Amino acid sequence: MRKFFNPYPKYLHVRRILLDRIEGTMRPGDQLPTEHALCAEFSVSRETIRSALAALEQDGIIERTRGRGTFIARLPRRRPERRLTGMAEDFYALNLDTEAKVLQAGPGRIPGALAEQLGLDPELPLFRITRLRHFEGRPFAWHDGWMLPEIGTRIAALDLTRASIDRELRETLDLPIWEDQQSIEAVAADIQSAELLDVPIGAPLLCLTRLYLLEGEKFAVYFRSLYRSDRYYYTVKLAQPAGPGGRQPARAAGLRRPAGPRMASTQED
Repeated sequence: MRKFFNPYPKYLHVRRILLDRIEGTMRPGDQLPTEHALCAEFSVSRETIRSALAALEQDGIIERTRGRGTFIARLPRRRPERRLTGMAEDFYALNLDTEAKVLQAGPGRIPGALAEQLGLDPELPLFRITRLRHFEGRPFAWHDGWMLPEIGTRIAALDLTRASIDRELRETLDLPIWEDQQSIEAVAADIQSAELLDVPIGAPLLCLTRLYLLEGEKFAVYFRSLYRSDRYYYTVKLAQPAGPGGRQPARAAGLRRPAGPRMASTQED
């Protein structure tokens, strides 16, 4: 089975949260929790925590002393990015305050233009699940998913309030599925999306799409997510040079994120 690509390293999430914490509640000289405590808080590996701390140390925000711990050296010079970034599946893993309300779950006909774009028969019976995601109590993203009925009925039977559909596809359903394509573009909010996301009509949104296939290149799931651009942004982790005289190609991605607290990366969860 092909692996899923996640362009949003968890250490970036941890770094952002620590920056928010330092800016909001800490002073120079204050001590951060131990690496072990941070690993337990965020449910990540020590390597992830060390990468996040290394980035803060490089910026001069913290100082680490062997045998003593990690201390605040100075406060950030400017307000850190308050938008979210990354994949929705990571938001849950890092215990961020996000949840999704199911707006629709049942059989549905895919729009003709979208069916043509995906190379599908517009009469193909599909299952549709739409959700409105909130972050810290405010609208953050609108997720619209089309999938095969045998997949959709199983997904709809799950508690999707705090679940990532991406993670449910891979782990709970354990499907022989892979993510074939991601894309991201800027769109203007129409009447429906403006009402759901609590933004003015015409406000800028980030539109992220994700296409999943089954073995044999068979269509499985298509997600379209609209993110508030004031609460989410998109980032891509580039590959490091392979060594002297050679570079590895950059890893491509096509998702976005929310913001400010904004989240990042739109991929539907």
